[in-house]
Amino acid sequence: MNDLRRLLIVDDEDIVINSCHKVLRKSGYVIDSASSGGEGLQKAAANKYDVIVTDLKMPGIDGLEVLRRLKAANPRQVVVVFTGYANVSTARESLKLGAFDYVPKPFTAQELREVVANALKRVDEPGPTAMLDLMAIVAHEFKSPVATVHTTAETLYRGYFGNLTPEQQHSLETVLRNCQYLEDIIRSYIDLTRMELDKLELTPQAVDLVRDVVDPVVHTPEYQDNFKRMRLVSHYEEVPHVAGDANLLKIVVNNLVNNAIKYGTPATEVRVEVAARNGRVMLSVFNEGAGIPPADIPKRLFTRFGRLKQKGTEGVKGSGLGLYICKQIVERHGGTIGVTSEPGKFAQFVVELGCIPLA
Repeated sequence: MNDLRRLLIVDDEDIVINSCHKVLRKSGYVIDSASSGGEGLQKAAANKYDVIVTDLKMPGIDGLEVLRRLKAANPRQVVVVFTGYANVSTARESLKLGAFDYVPKPFTAQELREVVANALKRVDEPGPTAMLDLMAIVAHEFKSPVATVHTTAETLYRGYFGNLTPEQQHSLETVLRNCQYLEDIIRSYIDLTRMELDKLELTPQAVDLVRDVVDPVVHTPEYQDNFKRMRLVSHYEEVPHVAGDANLLKIVVNNLVNNAIKYGTPATEVRVEVAARNGRVMLSVFNEGAGIPPADIPKRLFTRFGRLKQKGTEGVKGSGLGLYICKQIVERHGGTIGVTSEPGKFAQFVVELGCIPLA
C-alpha cells in the first residue's frame, strides 16, 4: 500500500526537497527529508525506508559517499540519485555502486514519479541485477547524447539560428523523428531493466502492427540508406490488430532488421513481411547472408550475451542481448519467435502474435 511506503529525500536545496514533497505526497507516500549527506545517513540508520533519493553534489558528505555507506550498511537498500551534471560519468559511477536509477536535474513531476514507482517495484520483487545494471548503464550512456542532439536539432528547426530552406527543414524533420525513436528505445530498455525481464508487466492495447510498429522501423533512414546498399522490401497483408505495447514491439522489429543488415550480403534484399496465418499475425524478416549453424539455434541464439561465430561474420560486433530481449518481449505478448536458416545462404526470423479479430 502506498500509504505505508516511506521515502527519504536527501538534498541540500530546499526547492528540490519541497518539489519532491509536493509531487510524491500525491501518491500517498510518507516522506522524510535531510538537508545534508550526514543528516541523511543518520536518519537512514535510525529508520527503515523503502527508497532513499539522494543528490550527488552536496557539500561535506557527497551523494556517492552516502550511496557507498548506505549499501555497505544494507546492500538491499534501494537508492535513487539526483544529478545535475551534463555528462553521465558520475551517474554511471553511482549505478556501478548499486544505485537503482538516477534522475537528471531539472526533472519533471512525471519523471520523478515513474522512477520512484519503479524503485518500489524493486523493493517488492528483488532479483539478480548484474546483467540488468549493465543494460541500464548502456542505456543511460546513450540517453544524454541523444537528448543533446534532439535539443540542438529542434533549436535549428525552429529557426533560432536563421531561416531554413525546405530541404534543410526536411532533413531536420528526419533527425527529429529519429531522435524521438531512439529516445523511445532507450526508455524501453531502461524500463526493461527496472521491471526484471522475467517479470515484465504489460498493459496491452490494440496495436496496428504495420502502421504502429513495422513500417516506421522499415523506413528509418539509417536502414533505408545503409552502407551495404541492401534494399528493404516490405510486403504487408491486411491483418487484425494485436494486443500489446507498440514501443516494445518496435524493439523486436528494430533488432531483427538491424541484424538482417548487419549479417547480410551486400547489395541483396532484406524482406520484411506481415501476414495472417492460422488465426495469428506473423512478422518475418529474411536476409541472404552468413546464416546460422543449426546446432547454435537451440543452444545459444536467444540466450543472454549469446554470440555466434560463423564464417562470414568476422569483425561484426554485437551486444549479445538483442535476440534475448526480443524473445522476452515476444513471449510476454503471448507469442513465439523462431528462425529457419541455411548456413552460408539465408536466415529468416519469424514472430507470431495473437490477434484481435477485425470488426
